[in-house]
Amino acid sequence: MMSLTEKILFLAFGFLVIIFISVSYLNKTDALKMLKDKYETALGGDDREAAIAAGQAYYRSLRGGELTIDDERAILRDVAHLPELENTENEEPNI
Repeated sequence: MMSLTEKILFLAFGFLVIIFISVSYLNKTDALKMLKDKYETALGGDDREAAIAAGQAYYRSLRGGELTIDDERAILRDVAHLPELENTENEEPNI
């Protein structure tokens, strides 16, 4: 039979585990919401590369670190309205 002290310690440990799990879940949920907000904000801007990076970060967090082909397609579909950067590396300067 457990003594009163052992019962109290057992209950305290149980509560600590429950609190730890709850905080971990809330932190993950907050991080996911922050990444989604950042992605949506980037889609509203005009920086295509930033929007793609934000989309990849968001979808990676949803999928446990791996992007699927469908995720890549969704990101490219989402950023289709944003202007592409012009490649100025190979152009000759106008003099």
